[in-house]
Amino acid sequence: MATSCEIKFDQNPYGVYFPGQTLSGSVELCLTEVTKVRGVALQINGVAEVKWSETKGAGKNRRTVRYRGRQNYMHSTTYLAGSKEGNNVELLPGIHTYRFSCALPHNLVTSMEAEYGHVRYTVKVVLERSWKKDQSYKVAFTILRHVNLNEEAYEIRYPAKLDKSKTFCCGPCRSEPMYISAETPISGYVPGQTVVVKIEVNNQSNKPLDELSTKLVGIVSFISQTPYCKVRTVSSVIVETRCAGIGPRTKGSFEQLILIPPLPPTSKSCQVLTMTYAIEVEGKIRGPVVNPRIQIPITIGTIPLSMNAVPGFGTAVVAPPVIVQPTAGPSSSITDAGIVALPAELPPPSYEEVVNANRTNIQDEDETNEIGWRDYTPRYMVYRFSESDEAAPPNGGDHQQNNAMETDGGERTVPEKAIM
Repeated sequence: MATSCEIKFDQNPYGVYFPGQTLSGSVELCLTEVTKVRGVALQINGVAEVKWSETKGAGKNRRTVRYRGRQNYMHSTTYLAGSKEGNNVELLPGIHTYRFSCALPHNLVTSMEAEYGHVRYTVKVVLERSWKKDQSYKVAFTILRHVNLNEEAYEIRYPAKLDKSKTFCCGPCRSEPMYISAETPISGYVPGQTVVVKIEVNNQSNKPLDELSTKLVGIVSFISQTPYCKVRTVSSVIVETRCAGIGPRTKGSFEQLILIPPLPPTSKSCQVLTMTYAIEVEGKIRGPVVNPRIQIPITIGTIPLSMNAVPGFGTAVVAPPVIVQPTAGPSSSITDAGIVALPAELPPPSYEEVVNANRTNIQDEDETNEIGWRDYTPRYMVYRFSESDEAAPPNGGDHQQNNAMETDGGERTVPEKAIM
């Protein structure tokens, strides 16, 4: 009987790979007694899968509809000992070490763990037994697909600006409008960069704007295939900053900063699970009213448009010089001939877990895993720009946040500090 099993990736302790690289490592199987098996199989799988349930109807017509979607990206099985159809073999007590290597397909999409689905890649060791249930041990590894922002739509190089007008009451009681606009210098960023959000408010109404919140929002779409195609979209706030608003018949200008944490890049190519992002600005107003809200779509990539930690307004965006250099995921050494195009001036990226991420149980419903499994959280690329770049405020200012308010009489007042 197997007492323990370990799967190790060569010179890549976090198991982060790019499509096209070679996945290689070793399996260590520790046995305390003679163990008879038909074979020791190594399975490498990659799958995107979504599932959720919804209740329809009422009373006797009440029913539960289960939605599912699946896209297979890779599946390979290699026998480290024995075979599927061969005679049983006996494994002696002690440590049995097996090597493995597999070329990863080029069409793989980025790993992701979400509320109603995942894109997950695993390595699984199975002790196959013809006379009783198989034993298995499984670990997951991360695939990170490059999104070069310099190859995305050209519009992301330019400032993006949206505005919203809000009035209160109706008819003869209808108020003057409250105008809110939000603008970003570009629409493409990488984790480690900071988004500068410029907000302008012209409150001509008689209602105060209590607070402004600026959020980085992640939008995940789950797409079912059975019993029919349906899209379920879930939005979540990843980062949020807040600042005091302004009073009635007052104008105000604000700059909010959003640091992009480790996140999966924008992904739209998977048939069952996609990931997009937006910067959302919301004005908080007291009372039974719908708060004005603006969403500016942004693209999160792995290769940046700008070498600046804080891309600012008025700065020309020029594609950085690119070299072809080897990479080995989070390890500084080279594991194989896999190559990635990275700008020559970029600091080496690190590979980090999403902040406050939960560890994932990667067991499938039909797995008992008598040997065990290793819980998992994917890691994503993040650039740690130099301290001088990170500290430099946008547009040469001397504060991280620059807010100004003006009343109708032209008086300037200083707002409260931002709530971070």
